[in-house]
Amino acid sequence: MKILKTLSLLFLSILILSCSKKDDGGSDTDAEATFNATINGGPYSNLAATLGSYSADSSNGFTIAVVDANGNTIRLFMNSTGGFTNGVTKEVGNIDSNGFQTSALFRDAQTQVIYNSISGSMKITQNKESNNDPSNRVVTGTFNITANINTGTTITMTGSFNNILVSGL
Repeated sequence: MKILKTLSLLFLSILILSCSKKDDGGSDTDAEATFNATINGGPYSNLAATLGSYSADSSNGFTIAVVDANGNTIRLFMNSTGGFTNGVTKEVGNIDSNGFQTSALFRDAQTQVIYNSISGSMKITQNKESNNDPSNRVVTGTFNITANINTGTTITMTGSFNNILVSGL
């Protein structure tokens, strides 16, 4: 009987020690960042923009600056109105109490033409703590933007950003 109790205690101890926060289907590292956009209108017909590199900044709102695989730049700026929690939608043109305006732009690497947002929105679908560093956040979302240049040429940009790592958000 003493051996059975000892074995039971040993088994229970091993079971408890083997369970951890990371064993619930999560992983020890954050998923890889991705970015996808489709640009239509003006000279573009289903131009696909995929992640080449990105930077993210939270010093005044939340900015994601992406250079796609072709060298084009897409910048999404979300001001602080409504915060940055799951489900928050940021409307292009909204100005927060600090005077920052939610906006987006697309810069064509070949022509150097910059299209600035005139309408649309960006939605944060997930904002969670980073698995790598609890002082960082991992943000996922979608966007649907209409932009133009001073000649009146209009484009649309629709897409998503996934697992964007940012500190201080």
